[in-house]
Amino acid sequence: MTGVHVSGGARVDEGAVALRIKEVLAGVLGAPELVERITDATNVVQDLGINSIQMINFLLALEDAFDVELEFEELSFEQLESLPEIRRFVVAAMPDSP
Repeated sequence: MTGVHVSGGARVDEGAVALRIKEVLAGVLGAPELVERITDATNVVQDLGINSIQMINFLLALEDAFDVELEFEELSFEQLESLPEIRRFVVAAMPDSP
């Protein structure tokens, strides 16, 4: 089951999660064309030039997009540098299904 993460019995399509993260990030940066350019190797800070205000807006937008509450005190800078790290953080925040 490539691209599927199991969280407390819930199956999560990580490809769909990654695409939604890209859409949210591109929206925060005001550059919809970035959706197709962001890859797993893209460094969000260095390659995209996201600033601290945009990062806060990005995290808040992720909470809305995935209906999750991100634990900011558990967040490290490394978790925000790449799509795979952001995806892991978001998937980990997803509630277990009943």
